[in-house]
Amino acid sequence: MSTRTLIAALACAAAFQAPVAHAAGDPGALIACGTTSADLATSREEALTRSQSWLDARVPYSQQACHENEYGSYRTDCSGYVSLAWGLTHSRTTTTLREVAAEVPRADLRPGDALLASYHAALFVRWADDAKSEPVVREQTGPDGAPPVERKWTAQTASAYTPVRYYKVTEP
Repeated sequence: MSTRTLIAALACAAAFQAPVAHAAGDPGALIACGTTSADLATSREEALTRSQSWLDARVPYSQQACHENEYGSYRTDCSGYVSLAWGLTHSRTTTTLREVAAEVPRADLRPGDALLASYHAALFVRWADDAKSEPVVREQTGPDGAPPVERKWTAQTASAYTPVRYYKVTEP
């Protein structure tokens, strides 16, 4: 596991353990950002467009901040990033993302799906290799202030994650 992935994993693990707050008054609390009234039906292209908006804006990582743009307001951590891409009602945690997604076979991953672990979440973009072992992902990782990235994971890193598909993804 790379140093950057380890930092992201630790940061998202901390997010999972933090209570949800609706105000920034508690510096140790995870911020809840408001967005849509219902989880949106989302195409794969829309998920990638939404996620690209944060790459373009270089949204800084933080578990204590929200970023708002034309797609809503989401917490600027790994699970908030996947929540933005999928058009969810609010920023979920790495664990509660599973409530709106179903596990899929790794070989069936498609753009806009996600790779989840208890400590981190990343949006799947494409395979970097014909063997479908090295995914290209977009992820919001720490440390605080770091922008989201698109990068290739090794097969070893990817093997620690569960592939999932958003339950309201619209297939082409």
